[in-house]
Amino acid sequence: RESPIPQWRRVVSVVILTLLSLFMMFDRYVTAGILPRLESYYSISNTWGGLLQTGYIVVYVVCLLVVGAIGDRMSRKRIILVSTLFWIVFMIASSFIPSNMFWLFITIRSLTSIGLAAVNALAPSLFADYFTGAARGSSLMIFYMSLPVGSSSSIAFGSSLVQSDYFLWALRLCPIIAILLLFLSIFLLEEPIRGGLEEASQANTTSVKHDLFSIFRVKSFWLAVMPTLLFNFYLGAFSWWSATLIGSAINSTNNDPAIYHGVEFGSWMGISSACVCVASILGSMIFVNFSEMWRDGKFCFTKSQRAPALTVGFLLLIDKEMISAIVSDLLMKSLYCHSQALTSLGTLLSAGIMPLDTEIVLMVITSTRRAAALSIMNILMCITGDGPAPFIVGLITDLFLGGSTDSADLFNALRKTLLICQAISTTSFVFALANAIVLPSEIIR
Repeated sequence: RESPIPQWRRVVSVVILTLLSLFMMFDRYVTAGILPRLESYYSISNTWGGLLQTGYIVVYVVCLLVVGAIGDRMSRKRIILVSTLFWIVFMIASSFIPSNMFWLFITIRSLTSIGLAAVNALAPSLFADYFTGAARGSSLMIFYMSLPVGSSSSIAFGSSLVQSDYFLWALRLCPIIAILLLFLSIFLLEEPIRGGLEEASQANTTSVKHDLFSIFRVKSFWLAVMPTLLFNFYLGAFSWWSATLIGSAINSTNNDPAIYHGVEFGSWMGISSACVCVASILGSMIFVNFSEMWRDGKFCFTKSQRAPALTVGFLLLIDKEMISAIVSDLLMKSLYCHSQALTSLGTLLSAGIMPLDTEIVLMVITSTRRAAALSIMNILMCITGDGPAPFIVGLITDLFLGGSTDSADLFNALRKTLLICQAISTTSFVFALANAIVLPSEIIR
């Protein structure tokens, strides 16, 4: 079926939601870029530094529970608008907290997660009602580009201000752009008919309890979620601590603490983030289109409904080796270009995982349960990865340090801890391959 909404309005809606997600991710991770200065400004340890992200995730999970319950029953556009307004207010407030009130800073920064919870849970379900087939996959591909691009660019931006007395201004960039996006959302974001592109029988609303039991019975849902959870545990930890890892390496290996491999810290982070952004965009485009061509039997491929799951399994199997190389001694001892190439390749391979797993969820869950299913997926990702991972890494790093303040000890402690996280995610590809077996029988016809 064709959507009654003009195509240009649907495309504009996808762009608006993608930009909202991008700047919400930017705001979320900009604190990681200035984390060393925040720890000094608020006089906190690495453990408390990791707790900044954990507090954010706690509120994020609570908001996802609410969005999951009401997202399939109320206007998705209105939920996103209200959540975005709260996000803007809390963003502005968090940048003016004095140095003796860390408890207030962590509370308000945690409340900024309201916006991201609504957009992450509801945007894919909107896309499913905007488009079908390849167009749906393309919209998911574009949307999920915002996650690595937003996080990496924010870390680079924060790192450029980490040596400045104006580092708190890193928290004040997003509100200006966010206000503009809020007004665009009011007038241009479309609310499609829920399930309007599918069979009418799928558009019947049932109770929350019935929806949850129906979602939990879908094997492909769990087999799509599990590899994402395991991979996200490492990714959440590395994203949060990457600037500190590079900074500690710089401080421990050169007489000039601002220079490493002949490159300043700000330049290193800027170039690295630019490489990550480009690799994320290319990776999403390459592997989402690769999966679609395989699924539809185009070019040299044999038509297969298992293509999305098999592609995810392949990416996880290869990418875990890249992760190990990136965090190992090779990153800090190799040539500068070699290090950046490894980072870019690892990002390229991982960029297709999230949009493909989300597409699988949309393929096996009916339209009236998608917001709930995506909320459950995001909640599980948070409570097993994004939430505890930064705090756990900070805690274990402090244990390895044993009270030492030496930069070389900090780097080695962080490196060992991140390698432990990587080891936890090594079995993720097994779930994706298992999903390839059961997926054809659970796709909604």
